[in-house]
Amino acid sequence: MEFIKIDKSLPIPLHIQLARSIRDAIDDGTLPTNSKLPTEEELGLRYNLSRPVVRQAYKQLIEERLIYRQKSKGSFVLAKEERYNLLKAVLPLTEKISLTELSENVVELEHSIIPYNPKTMSPLELNKGDKVHFTRRIYYGERHTMFYIEIIQPLDEYSSSLKENKQKENIEQTHRNIFAIKLEKEMCKLFNAPEDSAGFKIISTTHSKSKKVIELSTAYVQGYNISIILDYFKQ
Repeated sequence: MEFIKIDKSLPIPLHIQLARSIRDAIDDGTLPTNSKLPTEEELGLRYNLSRPVVRQAYKQLIEERLIYRQKSKGSFVLAKEERYNLLKAVLPLTEKISLTELSENVVELEHSIIPYNPKTMSPLELNKGDKVHFTRRIYYGERHTMFYIEIIQPLDEYSSSLKENKQKENIEQTHRNIFAIKLEKEMCKLFNAPEDSAGFKIISTTHSKSKKVIELSTAYVQGYNISIILDYFKQ
């Protein structure tokens, strides 16, 4: 536990000093992925800290998605692919998630063909009577729900997306808008979160090289601390 630096002569609250020491150890590799952290009791005895102080530091690190807890087992460093930004690249959100190697942790909730709705799907610029492919998915990390996402594609583009290389070659850019919201009741249940929890709504529009919109997606992500999560998704 030599990486922990606590100086009680400083005006900085002890829980902040503790969280900072652990955060720095994670960032510099001293604490690699899945490393087990000291227990509250061990830290309390070693550094003469109260349990509320240790608990508050661990809570902050959990909210920052740096560590996770397993009941009856302890606290561990969260895998990097669950912490890193999934929104930087110009790829569609679905493709970007796949590149994080989380694609095997997907539950397909729905695949269906539905009528084009010009009010809610206008960027697709289709004709009345056209059909689109609608998909709903949940992406999981190792221990929690990460994303709920709805994807709308013209039927011909859905067929192309099944041929991965062809879809990648056709992508020009993706625009994203991120909104801080209060999650609806059903979404809170999905994330196993308290009612009225904060979250983020991410609307993505993907264009082909011919400037045609080939994918619309709306994703929901649970938020813990607004400033931290916004930094997590920074461009």
